[in-house]
Amino acid sequence: MLEIKAFKQDFIDRATKLFVASYRGERTRSPLLPERSDIVDEVSSALSKIVKNPGVAAFQRKTLVGYMLETNTAGNFMSKRTAFSIGLYSHCSVEEEKERIYQKMYEKLSGTWVRNGYLTHEFSVFAQDDVLSFAFYRLGFGMTHFQLLRDLTPIEGQCADVPIKKLDSESPIRKLQEEHHYYYPTPPLFWIPHNEYNENDENGILSGDIDVYAAFDGDEAIAYFSVKKGSAEAWLLDDEKNGRITGAYAKQEYRNKGIGKALLREVVKWAQDNDLARLYVEGESANIYGGNFWMKYFTPVVFSIRRCIDERISIE
Repeated sequence: MLEIKAFKQDFIDRATKLFVASYRGERTRSPLLPERSDIVDEVSSALSKIVKNPGVAAFQRKTLVGYMLETNTAGNFMSKRTAFSIGLYSHCSVEEEKERIYQKMYEKLSGTWVRNGYLTHEFSVFAQDDVLSFAFYRLGFGMTHFQLLRDLTPIEGQCADVPIKKLDSESPIRKLQEEHHYYYPTPPLFWIPHNEYNENDENGILSGDIDVYAAFDGDEAIAYFSVKKGSAEAWLLDDEKNGRITGAYAKQEYRNKGIGKALLREVVKWAQDNDLARLYVEGESANIYGGNFWMKYFTPVVFSIRRCIDERISIE
């Protein structure tokens, strides 16, 4: 019989062991995931930091078979009060009866979240875990973002024959950046940028050890990629061998002409020259043009999923 209990400090070691085994299994399906030699200590420490948050543990015959913890909350995420279980480490279960275990854990934790006034819930899951993805789909979740990786094998096939330059100033792409900013609220993306566009922002795209490669038509910049070494959206994907694509955009009339492919080829060379192991990118799942491009040349490794509950609901 499956028993759901409140998560306690005493469960951290067993939960850590469960997640580490799961992560190592994920690496067999997604070999580009970082190896993380210190993963036991990292996960144990991460769970210790959130152990006082709402959370549940699933037991089968006194054996821990699953857990689910809140990582944080936000008062206004995408205009909604939202409870999160993200970062990947914050939930896990054994493979046997995984869907049932997650159903029962979410049943308990979601009740707490709704009582606390959080009617929007967000999780991150490994993209290759089809069982878990479908379990959340059945529970009413839909994708909002994805994180993808690719190796540094050369980009094959014909690319657009356009000049590509590494920039030492943001001036050539200022208009492109502004167009990029105002692209996000358009359909079907409907994403509101966190900050208003400011062409005089001193903390621009070239700050923070970021390199920018731009494609040109004559003197006009028509597309760009910005890149930096290390980091990822999910800390478990953070690695000094990552080459992270921090931004990318092409003018509408220049899309689907091989220009993005030419820029990606240049970025692969940049990663090779910097002795990196992989490229990483994160994006919005409803971004048709960007998302289709990333899916063509990268492999998804993490999905962010979200559920919005009817705001008329009330749990006493």
